[in-house]
Amino acid sequence: MSLVKLYDVSKGYRSGGEVAQVLEGLQMDAERGEMIIIMGPSGSGKTTLMNILGGIDVPDSGMVMIDGEDIAGYNPLKLTDFRRRKVGFIFQFYNLIPTLTAKENVEISLETVSSDKGSNSERATRYLELVGLEDKMHNFPQEMSGGQQQRVAIARALAKEPKIVLADEPTGNLDGAREESIMELMKDIQRDLGITFFIVTHNNKLKKYADRVLELGNGILVENGG
Repeated sequence: MSLVKLYDVSKGYRSGGEVAQVLEGLQMDAERGEMIIIMGPSGSGKTTLMNILGGIDVPDSGMVMIDGEDIAGYNPLKLTDFRRRKVGFIFQFYNLIPTLTAKENVEISLETVSSDKGSNSERATRYLELVGLEDKMHNFPQEMSGGQQQRVAIARALAKEPKIVLADEPTGNLDGAREESIMELMKDIQRDLGITFFIVTHNNKLKKYADRVLELGNGILVENGG
């Protein structure tokens, strides 16, 4: 059974009395533990698709099944709960809080999941160790390299133990060596933890890490063969 299934998903935005259709009858299946890269030109609807997968937005029509839940008809409160339980986000700009240490940045993301400070501290430590930052836990973002900050962002996303992780240009601010290091890390995590990754990128070099590469254009997704 698919972890994620989109069926006949459509989404448009009204502007000046007209509707600009972004997604049109879109279909997609994703298995547990897959890494899927989504590509497409600017304006093709990649952000809209990621927002729907992450419960930030809802489609105008269609079904969005994620881990047995059809979130397409959820109200804002239920979507917030869904995001808290099942989705991790990794951004191009790491979005770390500069006045908090690496460990504190991970811990604060867990406050919406659990109020147990001891458990949250242990979980933050475990996931920072998983991404190889056991010696940087008490460093502030400005004391770390770009690659290390992105590892903190990955630990923050994973610490919630989500079903899916949505990554928007996760290596966009990194040089070639750090880009490769981050992608290898995410690939290891995918295999070891069985998390499903959706990665939006314009970077063709990332295709080699994907189980599948999907191209979004004209409101639909097609396999492009990686």
